[in-house]
Amino acid sequence: MITYDPKNWLRVLFDFPRSPVFRTLFLDVVGAGIWAALVVWVETDLMRVAVPLGPSFLSILGIILGLLLVFRTNTAYDRWWEGRRLWGQLVNISRGLSQQLGAQLAAPAHAGRRARYAELLALYPTQLATHLRRPLSAEGPHLPNETMRALHAEVQADLAAGRLAPESRIAFAPLLQGFDDVTGACERIRKTPIPFSYSSYIKQFVVLYAFIMPFGLVREFGYGTVIASMFTFFATMGLELLATEVEEPFGTDINDLPLDQIAATIARDVRTILTPEPAPASA
Repeated sequence: MITYDPKNWLRVLFDFPRSPVFRTLFLDVVGAGIWAALVVWVETDLMRVAVPLGPSFLSILGIILGLLLVFRTNTAYDRWWEGRRLWGQLVNISRGLSQQLGAQLAAPAHAGRRARYAELLALYPTQLATHLRRPLSAEGPHLPNETMRALHAEVQADLAAGRLAPESRIAFAPLLQGFDDVTGACERIRKTPIPFSYSSYIKQFVVLYAFIMPFGLVREFGYGTVIASMFTFFATMGLELLATEVEEPFGTDINDLPLDQIAATIARDVRTILTPEPAPASA
């Protein structure tokens, strides 16, 4: 995920090397300009092409296209934000369970048990990130489930041995269930992409709009149609590409969620809570 200072808008404005939309669309925008220039040349210098289009017709199409693009980008961003919210929830339940376990296993004799829980809780988010990034067609063990099974077994063993109070089952139950809830919700996002027909239709609409735009503007704007066509294509197809960038938030692209950083944060926090460094001896 790209990190940047949102207040330094000049740096954001001119940071073309890290702008995937600009890099991806550069040649396409040039192509739209060449097409518009060809239409203008034929219409003004070669022969009149009687195409019954005008700015009013393009405005109607533009409104329809704008509504589709707004819905498309909002849907894609909702998927990205839900993924971030779920990983924030994973941070919270990992810390909460660590606090509960650390408080009940505070005795020095239970240092090994705290270290075991810290190992499992630190491992879980890394395994979940790997699981979500695995191709959908790939077969293999569900490592997050195996780690969660081991965590449940450790809790049950400590309850049976009396190291954890019997009434703590009530406190542990929602926290342990929270791991499964986060995993299931992330898998739902990962395995349910935007329907192909919907995404394909919007791309086709944008290309068709760019194709007919020069015919509707040439008589009024002349060669200014080239600039208008390039800018409009960049704006419309850029929104579609932005939606494509963020609709799958669990990958490794520059606009995907920083799962490795969040996993490292969870690992650091649970180890700090469960296996803190001993305080230095006073002089």
